[in-house]
Amino acid sequence: MTAEADYSDRFKIGVKVVKSLGGDPEQLKRWSSLDPVVGPKLDRMLGEFCFGDVWAGDGLDLRTRRVITLTTIAVLGRPSLLKAHVRGALDQGFERAEILEIFVHLIAYAGFPVALSSIEWALEVFAEIDAGEG
Repeated sequence: MTAEADYSDRFKIGVKVVKSLGGDPEQLKRWSSLDPVVGPKLDRMLGEFCFGDVWAGDGLDLRTRRVITLTTIAVLGRPSLLKAHVRGALDQGFERAEILEIFVHLIAYAGFPVALSSIEWALEVFAEIDAGEG
């Protein structure tokens, strides 16, 4: 693992953003432990660009950015990422009902399949949390 001093200022900003969202900043180093070839590059891009630039940007608050992220990932139909962001939304202080309402709202714009799948994935996260699995 690279020493903390070796991370860029943008990466350090990304760490602060992840912490402010209630997340574990160690997740920004996750890919390095999974793959030594592309992992460090993925970690850097997530820390610097995704969280250090995009999430830390001016113009939108973190709550609005989370709603945009949830809806985008829902429309893309990416269950593992959506579940991670549902957990992130809960860590950030969203209520379960708010998260479900975001997906209900998608019915008008993305259709029932997207909305119902997203609700199903969110309910799976809620059940895992209630069962003490996360």
